Amino acid sequence: MQAYVQTYADVISHVTGIDVEIMDSAMLRIAGTGVYAPGVGSSMEQAGEVYKEVMLAHETILVDSPRHHRVCFRCPDRDNCQERCSLATPIADGDTLYGVIGLVCFNDADRRRVLDSVDSYTAFISFLADALARKVEEQNRLDRVSRFLDLMLQVVDVPGQGIMLFDENGRLTYCNTPARALFGLPADARMDLGAVQCSGQGLYGFEEFEVRAPDGRRHSLQGRLQKLDAGPHAKATLFVFELPSRLAQFVGDLSAGGTPAGFDNLIGRSQAIGKLKDRAMKVADSNSTVLITGESGTGKELLARAIHQASPRRDFPFIAINCGSIPDTLLESELFGYVGGAFTGASNKGRMGKFELAGGGVIFLDEISSIPLYMQVKLLRVLQERVVVRLGSNRPVHVDVRVIAATNENLQDCIRRNAFREDLYYRLNVIPLDIPPLRERAGDVAILADFFLDKYCSLFQKRKPRLRAPLLRMLEGYAWPGNVRELEHVMEYAVNMMPESGALGLDCLPSQLLENIREGRGDGGAPPAALRDEPPPAAPPEVEPLRALEERAIRAALDRYGRSTEGKRQAARALGLGLATLYRKMAAFSL
Repeated sequence: MQAYVQTYADVISHVTGIDVEIMDSAMLRIAGTGVYAPGVGSSMEQAGEVYKEVMLAHETILVDSPRHHRVCFRCPDRDNCQERCSLATPIADGDTLYGVIGLVCFNDADRRRVLDSVDSYTAFISFLADALARKVEEQNRLDRVSRFLDLMLQVVDVPGQGIMLFDENGRLTYCNTPARALFGLPADARMDLGAVQCSGQGLYGFEEFEVRAPDGRRHSLQGRLQKLDAGPHAKATLFVFELPSRLAQFVGDLSAGGTPAGFDNLIGRSQAIGKLKDRAMKVADSNSTVLITGESGTGKELLARAIHQASPRRDFPFIAINCGSIPDTLLESELFGYVGGAFTGASNKGRMGKFELAGGGVIFLDEISSIPLYMQVKLLRVLQERVVVRLGSNRPVHVDVRVIAATNENLQDCIRRNAFREDLYYRLNVIPLDIPPLRERAGDVAILADFFLDKYCSLFQKRKPRLRAPLLRMLEGYAWPGNVRELEHVMEYAVNMMPESGALGLDCLPSQLLENIREGRGDGGAPPAALRDEPPPAAPPEVEPLRALEERAIRAALDRYGRSTEGKRQAARALGLGLATLYRKMAAFSL
């Protein structure tokens, strides 16, 4: 208001030919002319006795003889006062006082002019004071409205919904933060209502719109377009839409669930797992399609989630779908969605497919080899064009999604059997990542066993025991055909069976595992002596027999090369034995 008030002071001074000063209710000079102009912004607390009297009395005061008027006796600068006459009136709106306007004469001619027409001067400045008071009140109302609007904009600026307001000419006048982020709109971006087109279809009770962003990208959004009319000069159009990530949660199809899994969740320090992590982290920032291969139970989905969590898409959905668990007749609608009434039993509200729900994020297609051939053709088109078409519709929907596929089958064998399309294989196999089976991860069994032991002891509130060497050697010697998943289940079973004493023995392990080890299934090496029906070896005589020397040599070779499958092969070569012979001797010596 200061510039506006200064304009008032200039007008009054120009009309009257007399210096003017205007003070606010805090005794701050906010406008002035002539000798008062340099003091604008300064306090009048020590030299404004006349103005204090005006604010106290809420009425106009004329001081025709400064230094001798009753209010002047309180002024500390009374003896040095150069004023000859002053006329002051309050700026007020009812009981609300905003300040004071003062006319001040510094010569006898001006003083005589004011005193001769004091009623006219009083009426003039009173009229201007009332106008200024109304302007201040109007500004205060605008400030209150502005603060309320600021508050309301904060209320509507919540994650999950995009809000855009277009004026009567279709120009964008307001856009909340989520909408601005989705469309990549800078603060001064231009966008008009013509960029928002209704498709004529609807999903989940919303209308569907295709919105063209200023950068040319197209977004398929679910929301509502509402005309607003508050009078001839207050027309607008409100566009409210659901953000894809929130819509995925709303319809209950977001399967990210739980704490996001990073690369730290890939437990192991073996060279094989280290190389896998390094390669996966290098491609995390990319948008390239990834094909993860590996035996069942190796952690393919865990690796896919780690890539998602390390990528720029981490704040967008991770949608996982097991292609082998969905009937062929429903797989297309699950992947690509459908419109209302597309087939018998379909919801009349329609449904988005997994590709759309993963918008901006990652879709994980597990057991990709189980997709039927006719669906492989459609999937190939989606990978090539990043466009899906819902069942019952002919409108293409653009999707921004990264694809990570996984399989425990050899896809090249599937191609030879005419069960998998070769062109789809090459489209998926852009970034191949192969997870090694647990039997090839030397040293990781002990780390994983300890990790799962700690996990389930904490979960079941049991004291964590130490993994004893004989038990650990037995676990390391087993081939784990079920890989990490099997090892986790074994440790969960063991903690459940563990007595209160906390001792973890062979009796805590699943009987099926012990049977597999006893019969040598799974290429797990020889069972320990505790699992075999033969007496323990006799104590050695004073003269050490060749059998003892042979046992010592085999033990030393195993200690040097390790007890993994590869380590045993190296030990056999060093001893000059065949691998099968080494296994027999290890069994004989209970190694």
